[in-house]
Amino acid sequence: MGKESKGFIKLDRNIFDHWIFQDAEKFRAFVDLIQLARWKDEKLLIGNDVVTVPRGSYYTSELKLAERWNWSRKRTREFLKLLENENMIIKKGTTKGTMLTIENYRLYQDEGTTISTSKEQRRNNEGTTKGTSKEHQKNNEGYTKEEIKEIKEIKEVKEGEEESVPVSQSLSFPTEAHKKIYNELSDVSYRTWFVDTNITETDNKITIKSNSDFIKGVIINKFKDKLFNILLKEIEVI
Repeated sequence: MGKESKGFIKLDRNIFDHWIFQDAEKFRAFVDLIQLARWKDEKLLIGNDVVTVPRGSYYTSELKLAERWNWSRKRTREFLKLLENENMIIKKGTTKGTMLTIENYRLYQDEGTTISTSKEQRRNNEGTTKGTSKEHQKNNEGYTKEEIKEIKEIKEVKEGEEESVPVSQSLSFPTEAHKKIYNELSDVSYRTWFVDTNITETDNKITIKSNSDFIKGVIINKFKDKLFNILLKEIEVI
């Protein structure tokens, strides 16, 4: 890939049949949560307290995730609530942030990814993080400068207030193939999977070069047949 590897996460092909794959932005956000989760227990300094973040969990806030995904806080909050309702994450609010735990993280990363969850596994995960969450709630002092700034920003936004959704940037198409793909697929799918690809074309073949192995896998598994019908040439994804 041209860069030093930062490790990897496992994704089973079954994920492409799950409902979350129907929305490219939600899918990308969920996969982002998986890769953000700590792959081992890790100690984190919060103010003047050291907190243990369990394997499969991530310490963050709605505001930070909203900025990372370029979403409104309302949209981010509703997405996390959706994942909770579907037993895909456990969300624990604390006085200094939010602890997110990926359901079945060990199943995702030790044996292979599956989206299905069970109430029994959820109870097990809740038991793992329960002690840590209570520890977080006891920490009421010692905020860092970054945390104080974030708290002030949060207070400026009224709970439940509708926030504006960022306007999508205008598109330019490097090749005619890019334009054809955009016209046949949804705006979100194009921006998520194809906007940064490099496409070259010969008389009988179109080569699509992605900037990551993950995007390459998605294009091959989900879009390759559609691309053949759109472009009417042999499709090679590298």
